[in-house]
Order: sequence, then C-alpha cells, then structure tokens
Amino acid sequence: MTRPGRAQVSTSRTLSDDLIEAFWPTYLAAFEPLETRAAARHVLTREEFEEEMRDERILKLLARDHDGRAAGLTTLATDLEAVPWISSEFHARRYPQHAARRAIYYVGFTLAHPGHRRSLVFVDMLDALIDILVNDRVVCAYDISRYNDETLRFAEHLFARARRVSDLEVERVDVQTYYAATFHGPRGS
Repeated sequence: MTRPGRAQVSTSRTLSDDLIEAFWPTYLAAFEPLETRAAARHVLTREEFEEEMRDERILKLLARDHDGRAAGLTTLATDLEAVPWISSEFHARRYPQHAARRAIYYVGFTLAHPGHRRSLVFVDMLDALIDILVNDRVVCAYDISRYNDETLRFAEHLFARARRVSDLEVERVDVQTYYAATFHGPRGS
C-alpha cells in the first residue's frame, strides 16, 4: 500500500479491459479541458485510447493512489512507429547513434487526475519516467501545447527533476504554430 499523497507506479506494455476501464475516467478528467485550450486535438476517443493501451510498443506507467485507484498515467512509445504523427526519419537523421540502438522514445502524454494534482502523484510518475529514460540512455522526444508549457510548465518540471539525477541536454527541435485568419468581407465595404 502507498502512503497518502504518494503514488504506486507500475509499468505495463498492454492493459487488460479492467485496467482500461479504470484509467479511462482519469484520462478524460485530465485531458477534456484541453478541448478548448489547445488548437490541436489532444483528447483521444475511447477507441483510440483503448488501441493505445493495448499497443505493446507503448509502455504505460500506471500511478495508483494509496487506495489503489487510478491516479495518473504516462505513455512512452519505445518505438516511434507507434506514433503516427511523429517522423521517425527526422529523429533518426538527427540522432543516428540513438536510432541505431532503438533508443529514441516519445512521451505521448502524462497526466494526473485533477483530484491528485496537489499530491505527489505527478512527481512520483515523473520520477519513474526519468528512471527509465536515464537507465536506457535515450533521446526523449515529446510535444506540448502552449497552454501546458506556459501554464502547467510540464517540460520545466520534468527536466528540473531529471537534472537532479542525470546529465542531459534539452533542445527545441521544431515548432508548429497554429494561426487563425478572420475574414470580414471585401475591402472597402
């Protein structure tokens, strides 16, 4: 059993139907607010979520609270081909030595149920994730919405914690900017 405020974090390559059912509401509670805060679609459909939870190329870090309830979830693709919107060719060209040993991973998402955000659940999940990344000596790729980057400062927290136990270099490798143009009719009318 886990102490109050702390999470028990385990890993799994594929989740059973029961675990998918247990973690789906946690996923929704954490990600539904992004439907109106990010230009790109961040919320998976139930079918997409189930598919990802069953994909063995994606490691799942499952955080449970002291009562054993789903409290947080992180996905880590250990095969970039599991992430359809990521260019494995881009990463292989940029990090050829890591690509040769299949050591380029991608964090799909990491979340804590809103009811656990003031606890150490998120920190416990980050520490478990960092242990994997450090031990495997990987390039860890990820993308993040401006809202999560500026408001929740996810990347800042992740790498501040990682620097405590690892020598690492962080670089911005690409930027996708979304624009909206509002047309008000012909000029001069």
